[in-house]
Amino acid sequence: MASTILIIDDTPSNQPKIFNWLRPTGNRFFFARDSHSAMKILTREQPQLVIFSTELPDTSPQKLIRKLQVRAPLAKLIAIVSTNSNPVVSDLEFVQRISDFLIEPLCQEEVLITVSQLLRLQRLSMENYYLREELAFSTLAAHWHS
Repeated sequence: MASTILIIDDTPSNQPKIFNWLRPTGNRFFFARDSHSAMKILTREQPQLVIFSTELPDTSPQKLIRKLQVRAPLAKLIAIVSTNSNPVVSDLEFVQRISDFLIEPLCQEEVLITVSQLLRLQRLSMENYYLREELAFSTLAAHWHS
């Protein structure tokens, strides 16, 4: 089953590079160059994975994460961190909300492995959630019948 991935990055070369690397996986992709266009996409789509740059011009990484968690609460988040930027990884709240990090310059193998692992984790998390719901319903139904 194909997953939906949102890529938020204003670096002209990153979006096509990531897309070309991940296209063979058969997933669906949406692209945004800033947080405003990302929020528009999130009104229509619920991605399982969001890959975003920590250096977007229109918002801080912390504000973007808060917005993403409101609009796509179940999505796994991958932050693209530039080696030239201020270290956002020193912000403990930020680090705790991120599923994984990619360090620029991006490496194809690292991107593929990270995305693959997080999508698998996402699928297992959703399966676990649905099984718990089913178990709770079955337990409730068995209690009513007894």
